[in-house]
Amino acid sequence: MTAAPQPQPQRPGVHPLAWSFLLLTAALLLASLLLLVQAPEWLDGLILNPEHLRSLPEPLQADDLWRNALPPVLAIAAFGITSRWLPRRPWSTFLVSSVLLLVSLRYFAWRCTTLNTAHPFSLGCSLLQLVMELVGLLILVLQLLPKPSFDPLQRSRQADQLQGWTEGGPASVAVWIPTYNEPERMVERAILTCCNLDYPLLRITVLDDGHRPSIAALAARHGVHYLSREGNAHRKAGNLNHALNFCEEEFIAVFDCDFTPEPNFLRRTLGFFKDERVALVQTPQHYFQADFHSRNLGLDLLMPGDLDYFYHYLQLRRDQDNAVVCCGTSYVVRRQALRSIGGYVTSCLVEDFQTSTKLILQGWRVCYLNEVLSMGEVPRTFADFLDQRLRWMQGNIQIYFCGRELPIFRLGLRQLRWYLLPADLLAPLWRITYLLMPLLGLMLGFSVISAPVLEFIAYGGPFLLALYTLPNWLSGHYHHQFWMEVYETLFCFPALARMRRVLLHPFRVYGGIVTNKAVAQDRQRFNLALSWPLLLLLLAILLSMAIRYLLPAFDLLPRDRVEFDGEAVILSWNIYNAIVLCVAVLACIDQPVPAAAECFPIQQVARLDLGETCFWGITRMLSEDAVLLDLQSRPGAMPTGVGQLQLLEPGLSLPVAIKGQQGQALQLSIRSDESFDRSALLRLIYSSQHWFHAPRRLSSADALLAWLRSLWRPDPLLRRST
Repeated sequence: MTAAPQPQPQRPGVHPLAWSFLLLTAALLLASLLLLVQAPEWLDGLILNPEHLRSLPEPLQADDLWRNALPPVLAIAAFGITSRWLPRRPWSTFLVSSVLLLVSLRYFAWRCTTLNTAHPFSLGCSLLQLVMELVGLLILVLQLLPKPSFDPLQRSRQADQLQGWTEGGPASVAVWIPTYNEPERMVERAILTCCNLDYPLLRITVLDDGHRPSIAALAARHGVHYLSREGNAHRKAGNLNHALNFCEEEFIAVFDCDFTPEPNFLRRTLGFFKDERVALVQTPQHYFQADFHSRNLGLDLLMPGDLDYFYHYLQLRRDQDNAVVCCGTSYVVRRQALRSIGGYVTSCLVEDFQTSTKLILQGWRVCYLNEVLSMGEVPRTFADFLDQRLRWMQGNIQIYFCGRELPIFRLGLRQLRWYLLPADLLAPLWRITYLLMPLLGLMLGFSVISAPVLEFIAYGGPFLLALYTLPNWLSGHYHHQFWMEVYETLFCFPALARMRRVLLHPFRVYGGIVTNKAVAQDRQRFNLALSWPLLLLLLAILLSMAIRYLLPAFDLLPRDRVEFDGEAVILSWNIYNAIVLCVAVLACIDQPVPAAAECFPIQQVARLDLGETCFWGITRMLSEDAVLLDLQSRPGAMPTGVGQLQLLEPGLSLPVAIKGQQGQALQLSIRSDESFDRSALLRLIYSSQHWFHAPRRLSSADALLAWLRSLWRPDPLLRRST
């Protein structure tokens, strides 16, 4: 069979629309310079802002800092701090949810009275900002607030009870490993870890859409099946549907080739299929590497991943309403259910979310087990991160154009009603609005929130405190508002550009069709082509503040600028946005990525046998192809040669060669030798029992400190090589 041509993955770029948008911002900055010298009458500050602010009814007024403004702020601050120690019970969840909802309603009732109606331009900006705030909060509340019956451990208890369901008469399981152009090393790791699955009736098949003879030989060498097809129609969905035609097993487990399942994966998931209504059981996508932004900012071992909030809370929340999203890997599906809907959905760029939605539409149940039962690799660079997330976004938008196949707005579809709001479409829009509106207000001298500062403290202060603390508690410390704003800022400009193209041509393929994971670079790389919109916005904010406040202070510009109510709020807002943009820009400096496999701090008592000489020590770092061994006693001379490294606790013997010395430790390379059990080594390395593989959780205060810390850490700027 002739190998199909391998298209080069396209790097996501910035569409000319984004250039136009940023050029408009630059033009507004230049205009603000001219306006400071000679402002035309129609744009006078007294016209863009009301001459007299409205007055609230007397019981609602906030005209005294200590009596009216600070008490609600201090009350919510105290509640946010003490909520950290609340036990997780239905009553405490109800209490925190109620406080968040009441504070939000109080804020927006006041916020609707703060429109700037002095001029059509200021009214339009003020109204747009209010609408974006309302929509953003609506989506957050509908998806975040749990039902009173919410129990995050319910599925784990069910898995305990159902684990013995298949032991009497085990059901047959097909394990599929779809691949396209991923490195052979990655595919082999997936094969070996799938071979570690603790289950008797398995048929492991590599589904190779790259049609590579080397992968066929690899599958044969490890005793698993290999399946390919003519062409690559419908991408991964077509590959899976082709395999479905040859599948006789009752259940199908799917693992992308960059994932490594735990041995007990099937034991924990198959029991849910005792309920004949269950079509699919999804588990979290968990990663053994830090996200690119955490790594670039030097926060590798501290920050949770940007998807942890989705996988460890939102999916649980969706499970309450039978609205779980299939995520393309690390799931088990009933073959009969797939056949009943005609196989995987092929009309969209991605197949997972669409297929689980179609199953739900046909009356099936999709369950979610929040246990780390597999681990995978993340995109290592900003460009690859964007390519992956833009592809996901396009697939999620396409679902709104598949009305016949996926009638998602069908009346009576209660379980999907609140989860199909177009958050993918709206998130970039409200992030751009939050960045641009205060900047325009600073440039042109008007407020999008037309109210005295004391009122904002009294009404906006409690809301902001609640927003930045209470969702963190509700989500089990996976929601971090500070970092979500950084993620949204990194994504918003490329997302708007891709969104425009997708809305015009929903089913055209843009960018890559698989995520590039085979990355190696020995130096830092600043993604200027992708991050220049962030730099330009940051520059516009800094210049605007300098023009309005710094230069007049040194008599470099006239001092007779027009002051307006709410100016302190606009200034504070711009300072906050500048900090967000600074963190986002630093996250765009890709750090060196080693070509070798990832190393982990696994400590095991070990004995190194070199001929008749042996050395005792403890492993400091361990990877698929290397070991760093701390010796118990320093040898007289540097050992050389090849030998065997015995890891005592797992009883594993590794053929090694000495590469060098790092202080008191020996650098060992694991030799390519068929005499040792590589699958046992992978089982040890990628076990979820290691502390560094566990999901990370941070309180709001810790997340804020990490957020601020990223501004002054020198790592993103000084680390040059591996």
